[in-house]
Amino acid sequence: MSPLISVVVPVYNSAPYLETCLRSLLAQTWQDWEAILVDDGSTDGSARLCDTWAKKEPRLRVIHQKNAGVSAARNAGIAAARGEYLAFVDADDWVEPDYLQTLFNCIGSHDMAVCCVWDLSDWNEKVCGETVSLQVLRTTPSRYANPVFINYACNKLYRTALVRPAIRFPEGVRRCEDAYFAQDCLLACRSIAVCPDKLYHYEQHEGSALHRFYTGVCRDELPLMERQHTLFHPAALPAEEERAYRVWEYGKVLAVCRYIRQYAPDRATRKAYLQRWVTAPAVWHALRALPPCLGRKATVLNLLTGLRLRRLCIAFLEYLCQ
Repeated sequence: MSPLISVVVPVYNSAPYLETCLRSLLAQTWQDWEAILVDDGSTDGSARLCDTWAKKEPRLRVIHQKNAGVSAARNAGIAAARGEYLAFVDADDWVEPDYLQTLFNCIGSHDMAVCCVWDLSDWNEKVCGETVSLQVLRTTPSRYANPVFINYACNKLYRTALVRPAIRFPEGVRRCEDAYFAQDCLLACRSIAVCPDKLYHYEQHEGSALHRFYTGVCRDELPLMERQHTLFHPAALPAEEERAYRVWEYGKVLAVCRYIRQYAPDRATRKAYLQRWVTAPAVWHALRALPPCLGRKATVLNLLTGLRLRRLCIAFLEYLCQ
């Protein structure tokens, strides 16, 4: 008999998408799986849908809990998992029929298997099939400071023993909980198997948390930025790799600036949060260390930060994010 794979599906007000997600699981070529549907206090009929599907399919189990957020829902699923392997699928996403089979074939004797995702970015095109040691991953940000590796939790197959008992999603974090979890798992691995196939369909819907302003954005993102710096700096990097890291880090700084600029509800909130983000020590240091290869805009930011012209720096970044 094949090893059991436990798939944790956090569900919160996902009624319009849940059937597509569950049908994609039932279509898996890998038959030895269980799905743990964790209803996180849904109010739109999702809870009833979970129960209805579980009555029809014995491999589906349902946990109902009071609303506590996606991290708490996933953690409840981790605690309930019975499989030797663990995977995550969000209720508004779906997976290819060979999602579990391909990841299992890939993982072999390694601690984690990673696949690509269908999304709007071009990051997936930079991924190749390989086996990566933790040391290589940590010292090669030119290749591995990539959302496929460090941002997503749902495009991976984990040995359950890697995750339990110590690794959990951070329940005080709402914006980037996947990245916290993924980093903890990566640091616990000896080696990671990589599959370049796009097996996970990541869907973004209007009205999702990513499209609403979240007042904890700086509180969540700043510690993650520092943790990711530590991830890719177990020691001093060669000049080319340090340059690649700084380019990636600059993209992250701009992404948060764009989020604040786009979703802050008014001008005063936008100004306050941009100031909080840009003047945080980790972000300010990143802006002072921009490499020349980023061009004139980086040169201007280097000059403004070097002269400690904070207001002008914030105004220039806001201009860049238009």
